Amino acid sequence: MNPTGRRDDGEAGRRDDHPIVFRDVRREDFEALHALDQACFEPHISYSRNELRGFLSLPTLEAVVADVGGEVVGFVISYRAPGNVGHVITLDVAAGHRRSGVGRALMSEVMDRLARCRVTRFRLEVDAGNAPAIAFYESFGFRETRRLRDYYGEGRPGIEMTLER
Repeated sequence: MNPTGRRDDGEAGRRDDHPIVFRDVRREDFEALHALDQACFEPHISYSRNELRGFLSLPTLEAVVADVGGEVVGFVISYRAPGNVGHVITLDVAAGHRRSGVGRALMSEVMDRLARCRVTRFRLEVDAGNAPAIAFYESFGFRETRRLRDYYGEGRPGIEMTLER
């Protein structure tokens, strides 16, 4: 699928005959979000229930779910920080839906939402060893701002990436 939700062969973006629907996160999504985050990231990197609840209660939250037939197959959590900075906290896509355009569509949607809130600068952190994720964010125009020593644990740096619009 390309970012518009259509497959390159012209078929509508579907899995198992269900369209991918992008919608706001709902309270009843919580367990699915937590389970997906646990599946996407290592135990010391994935978020605890309390951390996830904290993010979802931020007053300037922008969070989007990718839903296929009632199943959460991806989500992105972000918020508007002081200084009109949009901070992307996490982008999670289920293994069976990766490289299908879901992550790109989620990222585009949340960046558009933040931009409508007058965000002009975006920020995120990524594991310095995750070359595919770094390339993904660079494709949006993000650039490395600084290295974050031991961000993901001892000897495992992160990279802060930013994008100005």
